[in-house]
Amino acid sequence: MRRPTRILTIAAIVPLTAVALAACTPGTSLPTIATRSASPTPTPTATPGPTAAEIAALAKRDVGEGTVVSVEDESLGTEWDVRVVVADGSVQEMHVADDGAVLAGPSEDPTDANAQSANRAQVAATSITLPAAQQRMLAAVAGGVVTAIELGTYQDRVVWRGDVLVGGVRHDVRIDAVNGSVLLNQADSSSSATPPSGS
Repeated sequence: MRRPTRILTIAAIVPLTAVALAACTPGTSLPTIATRSASPTPTPTATPGPTAAEIAALAKRDVGEGTVVSVEDESLGTEWDVRVVVADGSVQEMHVADDGAVLAGPSEDPTDANAQSANRAQVAATSITLPAAQQRMLAAVAGGVVTAIELGTYQDRVVWRGDVLVGGVRHDVRIDAVNGSVLLNQADSSSSATPPSGS
């Protein structure tokens, strides 16, 4: 009497196995699992936003006077360090957000009498404004973004020194602050987002 029961049990299992195997036939597609392929570290790029000249205008508005002599992108276009030389040659420093909000300052950057005199002389010798210098830098490096620009000296000339970033490559560009000529345009792929180098 037990043998028929065993046969019935096996007979019941066979159809279920056939159904399970049918579900795995080549015609049935299985869900795919997304995989992440290894990719190289992204090259630093400038973030779209206000230009150095626009940030300079915002900073000057808040200081109320003087000449903006330095604008530097400190956080991929979201925070800028700005320095303004006022009438007595002292320097006001401030940090400005990309939306124009003042994050810190303006506050006086300590300078002695000699530095103040040198600042006044540099500003007085400058014929090319910061916005005009920025335009010349962008003309020299097509498709670039100015991430830092400052007034300084180079080869005994007063110049605007700038970092222009394009395609992950930083270009050190120097514009004569008197006649607007390009004195230097040098690519440096090893340091794509560093401040301008010294004279």
